[in-house]
Amino acid sequence: MRNYLIVLMVLLCISCLEDRKRDVQLSSKMEAVKEAVDTYFTKLTELQKFNGVVLVYQKDTLLLKKAYNLNDDPQSSTYITDSTQFDIHSVSKLMTYYLLAKLEEERKLSIDQTLDIFFKDFPKGKEITLQMLLEHRSGLPRELSGLEGQEYQLTSDEIVELAKKENLLFAPDTGAQYSNVGYEILYNIVSKAYDKPFAQCIMDEIFIPLGMDASGAHFFTQENRIKNMAQNHTLKDSALVNVDNIQQDEFRTARLFSTVDDLKKFLDGIKQEPYASFLKNENGIIAKDGGSKGIRAQVYSDLGSDFDFVLLANYDEMPFFDTIDDMVRLLKAKPVEYPKEINRKAIGLDAEVLQQYEGYYTFADFDGLVLEVKAKDNHLVIFQEGEEIGELQAETPTVFFEDPKAAESFEFIKNESGTYDALMGWKGIVVEGKRN
Repeated sequence: MRNYLIVLMVLLCISCLEDRKRDVQLSSKMEAVKEAVDTYFTKLTELQKFNGVVLVYQKDTLLLKKAYNLNDDPQSSTYITDSTQFDIHSVSKLMTYYLLAKLEEERKLSIDQTLDIFFKDFPKGKEITLQMLLEHRSGLPRELSGLEGQEYQLTSDEIVELAKKENLLFAPDTGAQYSNVGYEILYNIVSKAYDKPFAQCIMDEIFIPLGMDASGAHFFTQENRIKNMAQNHTLKDSALVNVDNIQQDEFRTARLFSTVDDLKKFLDGIKQEPYASFLKNENGIIAKDGGSKGIRAQVYSDLGSDFDFVLLANYDEMPFFDTIDDMVRLLKAKPVEYPKEINRKAIGLDAEVLQQYEGYYTFADFDGLVLEVKAKDNHLVIFQEGEEIGELQAETPTVFFEDPKAAESFEFIKNESGTYDALMGWKGIVVEGKRN
């Protein structure tokens, strides 16, 4: 028996040593991921492409919380800290999704309900469900038409009335088109369910219960929580310029702001059941991006790989979606190419290759922007409403660029009709243009 106990103790000691070794290895792996993420954003900042805060967790371990500044002078308008408040724009849509899940759990509504239940005279109201609005499958356009910067003045009820007059881009549930209008309708429905402004719903049902004490709304709440708000910036004529955080062509209904720490609290809250099953996609990801002129935001949680990150920037020149894709790869310990200076080279193309791209392209995600492409000499020229706005050089037979120092491209993709549609890069975002 004594010998047996000695053997057992030895085995237990070996097991403990193995556990410690695994812990050291895990810690070493996390440290490598932290260094990789920090290096990535340091290089992006050095290239004058990023100004913002990054927060990264793996499992329950904080890997990185850091502010990256283009100018380290605290008096600079770009200067931020890791506790600065940022506008989060369409991240509010994920919060809307959560509130609808909560209301459904409480049996106060169902996302399968149709709009006619809430608005008796809404066109196609018997066909459009709340689920379709959530998933941008209602057919409603991205924005309301003909307002010309008057969006700021509208109340939620006025937005709904104007939405009723919009023509659907397609029959409900037969296509997909990102629609801020559709979400404004959801904001109205949530507001009616709680009998208070949508922003106050967010405050009372999310920010306060989750302890998000540095988060708030610019409008329609009893509380004023603005303490340390980031100033938004964009690039104009190669110079960094301030832009108003509140734009006249944006709705006020869901103008929320937050910090990286508070948004991590939100992610922790919505990862709990029954909400996680409602909010995650088929890959087990809960994520939402947001942004407008001078601002970018991203929350991201991978439930399977067990990592979270929050990114907030008050400068919109970052290659946004490429950066998010690289972040995911870094947190999965996969290799990425670190940001570096871009020097693109132009090639010559025959006239017949250039001529096949001539035509008009409509970009629905840019409020129906129509651009005309014409071939001229050995390059392409872009026109908007008859005015020349840019020249494109060929990098490959299908990929063109304007600025050799920028990553943005104008790429032509063959469509089913045998002509070409276009993918246009703009400030790190790619939008599709359909050939007319």
